[in-house]
Amino acid sequence: MMKVNKSEQGSITDITEYFYKLKETPRTGWKQKLEIRNTESVASHTLLMIVLVFLYSEKYGFSCKKKVKLIEMALIHDLAESITGDITPETMNNKRKNKLENEAFGKITDKIYTKGLKKRYLELWHEYQTKKSFESKCVHLLDKLEMVLQANYYLRNREELTRENVEPFFQSGRSYSSHRPNSRLPKTSKKNIQDTEDLEDIKEILEYFSN
Repeated sequence: MMKVNKSEQGSITDITEYFYKLKETPRTGWKQKLEIRNTESVASHTLLMIVLVFLYSEKYGFSCKKKVKLIEMALIHDLAESITGDITPETMNNKRKNKLENEAFGKITDKIYTKGLKKRYLELWHEYQTKKSFESKCVHLLDKLEMVLQANYYLRNREELTRENVEPFFQSGRSYSSHRPNSRLPKTSKKNIQDTEDLEDIKEILEYFSN
């Protein structure tokens, strides 16, 4: 029978502890702006993002390598919130938010005893933050798309909510649209035409559900 050494046992519990915290961390915007009780957790949001990754991987015929990378990036994109909580734009500027999240992510990865996995997490985190690769842009778009889908879900299933209540979330979604002159994503390179077309398609879908 294979034995698990103590350092490995400790590392497993140390790193999963942060993911467990995401299950108990509410998505702040729903509570602050809509005053929803029993709002979704950050982990719930992450789960639905992975569902979207599977759906679009099938639609666009992504390779297994690309699909796995998107799943990995989606899994860790909000991991720092297990320490910082879900910070909304109204409470803090981006520079301060990024600083806190980078520090938090560093603390989390310090708990990983496997050097290869630690390096992988840090690379994915940096790539996601810079918004330059196809995968990072795709995850940012799916992040917004999931939020907009959740807003639509609340609008349909919470009788006390009106379109006006959830409009700020739709506005946020539209800010990533390809038709906006000040889109919050950098322009996509024309180097890989297929990647460009796939991202533009997701932007179209995001705008559709935001209107």
